Amino acid sequence: MKLQDVLPKMSKLYLSRTVDSFLKDVKMKSEEEMREVIVKNIEEFQYKDRVKRNLNFLEADRDTALLNEMILMALMDTEGYILNESSIFEKVIALEEQIVEESEDDDFIRSTMNEEYYTIYIETLKAAWQKDEELNSHEINILNVLRSQLGFSRRDHHLIESRAGRFPQKNNKLHNHRQIEQALKDLQLRGLILRFKTNDAYYVIPSEIARIIRYELGGELRAETYKQLLEELSKNQLKQILSSFGLLSSGTKEVLVQRVIKYNILPSKALSAFANPELEDILRGLEGVNISGTKDEKISNIIDYYENLSTSPASDPEDERSFYYDYFEELAYRNYNTLRVNKVINKDLDVEKYFEEATKYIFEKKLKLETVAMPGSKHADGKVKFNSKESVLWDNKSSEQEYVFTEEHFQQFLGYIRANDNRVNIFIIITSEISSDAVSKAHKLKAFTETDTDIALISAENLKFVAEEWEAYSNQKNPAFNMQVFNLTGELTRATLQDRMSWALS
Repeated sequence: MKLQDVLPKMSKLYLSRTVDSFLKDVKMKSEEEMREVIVKNIEEFQYKDRVKRNLNFLEADRDTALLNEMILMALMDTEGYILNESSIFEKVIALEEQIVEESEDDDFIRSTMNEEYYTIYIETLKAAWQKDEELNSHEINILNVLRSQLGFSRRDHHLIESRAGRFPQKNNKLHNHRQIEQALKDLQLRGLILRFKTNDAYYVIPSEIARIIRYELGGELRAETYKQLLEELSKNQLKQILSSFGLLSSGTKEVLVQRVIKYNILPSKALSAFANPELEDILRGLEGVNISGTKDEKISNIIDYYENLSTSPASDPEDERSFYYDYFEELAYRNYNTLRVNKVINKDLDVEKYFEEATKYIFEKKLKLETVAMPGSKHADGKVKFNSKESVLWDNKSSEQEYVFTEEHFQQFLGYIRANDNRVNIFIIITSEISSDAVSKAHKLKAFTETDTDIALISAENLKFVAEEWEAYSNQKNPAFNMQVFNLTGELTRATLQDRMSWALS
């Protein structure tokens, strides 16, 4: 979920935590003020250095630092990086239990770690703990450097901690709900996760910062998509990965896949077993992915491809257009990579067609309006009645950048408005991102229509917001959507839409 989609669902307390995470000494009284200032400063929120700085848990108490990591790992292993509160507790405790259980398996430890390196690390770890029954930031930093030099992952570190009787806590005691709640608060104050409530309380890593967190914490791929990556490798390639780690490489392909997963071999480490030519062969089989670059860049391109892979079913199995609706923003932005990865499109030309289909789905199924058929081919992409004597037209314009309202589009839209069989009350342009120039052109087009037609510009993101949220703004038992929500010339921003829905739908 994007930050802007989460903000309307957040209450004042949780909004204030987000504001405090990247804007110091800014005092605001209302929720709307907080939402506005967050949106205005979104570049600072998603600034890589800010995220990396707040991922440094050296100064946090040990339990909070560890739980911060466990919570983020649990979220990163979930599609959309979102979990409700009870699932957070369950997954964090299950993750701790799994690490403790694996640490007790001597054969597992021997097969995953160099014996000499393991001895060096565990003795250093025990010495650090022995001094005063806790680790200070200096000792943690030294252990991090040693871990890196010995080639141990964060998970290896936790396994060795557990062997030393120090994971998750002394005597391998699991953390409780109160401690997890404290860590959840700390992560919000760092601006790394957001909390919102609908029917349940949810925690989410906003999509704007998810990739940074994935790479910084080593949560490179969700288990589900990592398994798919491994299953698409050949049996010989799987053997090559296991052999490079000194692990048994015999068995069926299914056994080999499970073995790679069992021994927690990170995707980047697994792919490092291949030379550049073999990585290029893998990349050639992934449509729309860049093949060139350094070995590390090739590996990152493969990982990012699979991380973009959705494993969720269509939101509405009874209407195939819902599949396009689920990728509405990606279609608007012509995000070819994500669209190809998830088999939404077969060729680039599909983007406009499916963008239009998804928009019709919104008006018909989400807004519950009856669309009007238009004869011929030279007409707007969609039409609904405004009232018995007036219509609303819309047209889709996908764009990889800000929408450029060209003279060609100006004449095209003017022709659609003048050719309509009755007065067009509103003409809506649905696109990716709206420039100030496009807003200026909208006002000019309104003047040229000579019918006082309002020309509304709306991003796919904001139209989807209306589709999902409009009924919540109504106090009616069986609400009907009111097209007055869109009756404006200029950009229909999130704040504008919220204001208009508050009075048009009540």
